[in-house]
Amino acid sequence: MTAIESDLGGCVVANDNLPDRLLRLREVRAMTSLGTSTIYRRMAAGTFPRPRVLSEACVRWTETSISAWMYSLPVAA
Repeated sequence: MTAIESDLGGCVVANDNLPDRLLRLREVRAMTSLGTSTIYRRMAAGTFPRPRVLSEACVRWTETSISAWMYSLPVAA
């Protein structure tokens, strides 16, 4: 079991045989239904995954980190 799986109670969010996808901000917004300001506000508060820096002007989020964040959200009653 990977660290992600143990954090998610055994739920598999990524195939270990495939490389993790790097997502652009627009893809993260589409996956999470959050706006840009909300994403950056939550990152500043430490409640949203931070992106990887590819270059001075280019960042990408890993699909696994976004999926793990989504699965960590509480379930509505």
